[in-house]
Amino acid sequence: MKKRTMNITAVILLLLMTAACGGKSPAGQAAFTPKDAVELATAWTGAEAMIQAGGLYKEGEYKTFAHKGLEYHYLASHLDSKKKMRAELQKFVTKKKAKRFMKENGILKHHGKLASPEAGSPPGSLLLWEIATAREVKSKKSKKTFELTIPIGDTRTAETIIVSYVHVKRSGWRIDKFNE
Repeated sequence: MKKRTMNITAVILLLLMTAACGGKSPAGQAAFTPKDAVELATAWTGAEAMIQAGGLYKEGEYKTFAHKGLEYHYLASHLDSKKKMRAELQKFVTKKKAKRFMKENGILKHHGKLASPEAGSPPGSLLLWEIATAREVKSKKSKKTFELTIPIGDTRTAETIIVSYVHVKRSGWRIDKFNE
C-alpha cells in the first residue's frame, strides 16, 4: 500500500511538472523565437523604467535624503532590499546583468533600505515597442543574440539595438546584455 501511494505521488508530481513546463521537455524550453525576444525586451524596458522611478510607491512612502553631495530617494517597499530588488530584476535579466544594473544606476543601501539618486523625471520614450521586430544574429544552445528594430514615433525611422539572451536553469530565457 505504501509503495502504491508513493507511485501515485510520483506520477502526480511528474504531471504537475509537465504542466508547469507547458508539456515541453527541457530541450523544448530552449526554443526562443524572435517574437519571444521582442516580448522579453519590451517587458524589461517597462520594468526598468518602473525601477528607475523608484518603484510603485504607496502614499507617504516617498522620502529623500542627501548622501555624499547627491540627493537620493528610498525605493518603494517592494524594492527596498537587495533580495526584493534582485527578485524583481531576475524576472527579466540574468544575475550578472542585475548586478550591473544596480551598479550603473547608483543603487545603494542606506539605513537598511535601498535608495537611488534623484534624476528628475525621465523624458517620455518615442520607441514603439509594441511593433518592434527582431532578427536572430547568433545562436548557440543556451545563448542567442537578436537585433531588435524599434520604430520611433511617427518619424518613419527606427532604432536598432543588439540584445543577448541566456537560458537560465529553472527560470527560462533572460536578458544578459541590452544594447551594451
